[in-house]
Amino acid sequence: MNRTITCALSLTIAVTISGCSFNKKSTTNEPANQSAQPANKQSPAKAEATPPPAQPGELQAGQASGTYTAKGEVVQLKYAYAGRVVRFSTESMVILLTEKPIPAESVAEEIKNPSLLEGNELRGLEYVIDDNGMWVRFHPGQYQESGSMKLKEYKVENNIVRGVDENDGSLTDGKYARSVKFVATITK
Repeated sequence: MNRTITCALSLTIAVTISGCSFNKKSTTNEPANQSAQPANKQSPAKAEATPPPAQPGELQAGQASGTYTAKGEVVQLKYAYAGRVVRFSTESMVILLTEKPIPAESVAEEIKNPSLLEGNELRGLEYVIDDNGMWVRFHPGQYQESGSMKLKEYKVENNIVRGVDENDGSLTDGKYARSVKFVATITK
């Protein structure tokens, strides 16, 4: 009988230890088990409009990365804004990439008419994209390029626009160059 108690006790300890290891938090950088995540309580319509979460190292909506050069001055870009407006007599996507944030109450107006950028209160790039191609203007400097060129990785999905633009400035002997990446929520 003593042997039976010892076996039962050993089995109980083994089950208890293995049960405890299921609740042990991982000290590695492994992603969490998604089934352990709380269920998303959003309505189906809202869930579709919400962009997927960014992976580590990816830009979040409203962020830009990279630089542009205007007449030898290098500007670091951090913020991204977008909206649909009529430019050049056609419906266009306007994207503004700036070094400093645009005040929230001014974003919609700045997309329609970039007075802060044109007034040199902000530095950045202004893109206008339509079915015919792309137009980009440097602020300050007012240098602009247009044509049938397209942004790399350009995508509009779930009210989010993203893209990559690289231009080594070979047309301007390096005076105007850009290497940027952005993700922006489309302002309504």
